[in-house]
Amino acid sequence: MSLSSVFLCRSTVPPLVVLVLVVTLWAVPATATVGTPTPDPACEATGGGRCFYIEPNAGSGSGTFEDPFGVDDLPDPDVAWCGLDSPALEALHPGDVLYFRQGAYQLATCPPPNVWSIPYLRPARSGTAEAPITLRSYPGERVELVRASGGQPTIGDDSWDFIRILGFVIGPKVPLRVSGDDGEIAFNEIVGEFVATSDNHDGMRIEGSNRIWIHHNIVRGVDGHHVNSAGIKLYRVTDALIEDNWIYDNRAGVFDKDSGVRNTYRRNWFGGNHAAEFYGNNQGLDSTIYFYENVVDGVIELHHLMDGSEVHDNLVRGVNSLTGAWAGEVWNSYVWNNVVLATEGTEITAYYERQHEFVDSGPRPHLQYVDFNVYNLPPKYDFGEYTANRTIFTLADIRALGFELDAQIVTGADEIYVDQQSYVLLTPWLTAGRYGDPIGPDDVATILDASRYGPESCPSAIFADGFESGNTSAWSTAP
Repeated sequence: MSLSSVFLCRSTVPPLVVLVLVVTLWAVPATATVGTPTPDPACEATGGGRCFYIEPNAGSGSGTFEDPFGVDDLPDPDVAWCGLDSPALEALHPGDVLYFRQGAYQLATCPPPNVWSIPYLRPARSGTAEAPITLRSYPGERVELVRASGGQPTIGDDSWDFIRILGFVIGPKVPLRVSGDDGEIAFNEIVGEFVATSDNHDGMRIEGSNRIWIHHNIVRGVDGHHVNSAGIKLYRVTDALIEDNWIYDNRAGVFDKDSGVRNTYRRNWFGGNHAAEFYGNNQGLDSTIYFYENVVDGVIELHHLMDGSEVHDNLVRGVNSLTGAWAGEVWNSYVWNNVVLATEGTEITAYYERQHEFVDSGPRPHLQYVDFNVYNLPPKYDFGEYTANRTIFTLADIRALGFELDAQIVTGADEIYVDQQSYVLLTPWLTAGRYGDPIGPDDVATILDASRYGPESCPSAIFADGFESGNTSAWSTAP
């Protein structure tokens, strides 16, 4: 089955204004309006569904465009066991859309303890592949969801399937939690905060989901004392597609923490996260990720218990490492077509494995394929730093083992790109990759275009067709 639906947004904001809004601090006036709604009510219901509307005003309504629901139609925080008890949310059936009209929704959620896994805004049932349930901002309007009190995550799916969450500014307290299958989280701005903790603290927490699609979001400001404070955190997630997001100013950008299976990360901008841009598996079963065509202003840390992961066609800027694992037990890695531009130092650690001596044979060698990478400093390959037999290979050493035979060293970005605004490749690099393809991401300038992310970046239409069961079109294919 496939999830096939249309997401229409009507934004009339000039690109410069969009950029200003994207980087504006949390204190944007709650009544700020982006664009002008169309005279006729928007309605994108699918599969025979209906459209409902809600405004951030006290009182109740019938949910029509003329008589919208009010905040009194949202869950009552005093209901036992955080029961839903919400006319606005319980009304939603497959194919339905609940439009949130402009303004700031100050949400009084269920008080702690034991409410951390129950989202406050949540549907009462699943959608279907042909008729998902959608919670979204009204086209052209800015909607802020703020947890004013209590302990629940602000919004999520409560383990229901085929739920779409689109176009909100959410935060700063525990913004979003998803645990159902085949959902979509898109065009949101997830705004976090500093919490003095080393425990789990997330902007977007995905747990136990299959085939979740996360795209065109801004995720920022989730900070704490440890990488457990992550913009996006995943537990036991399979076949996630996380693409076209701008993830910055978090302690960790993404932490794929527990037993992820075939999760794909592509065309994201990981920019300026404090401790880690991407942090891989930490526990549970062996994990495999596909990480490609991203711009990463830091190291791609595979971390622990990974087998067969692929890191390719990325642009890594400003650091002296490409990828590896300090916690070890990362095997059969594929690394190719990456561009690494360090800003200081005398060499680049292209690959590292801190905990174990180098293994180059048997079913679990450390490296399966490494080649066609481009560095602006000489690369080295570091294994077993925390053992008695540490080995550091030079480029000549690793070539003697059959790796990096076509790797290249340049003096700087100006040997690769026309300039560092357009990031257009110079002609020789257009066919310098593993398959006679370009090196690095296909379109760096687009990835670095801040106006393409968040609620104000909606295109006129976007078709969601990536959830066909068994679809692996997003995945890379190792030899």
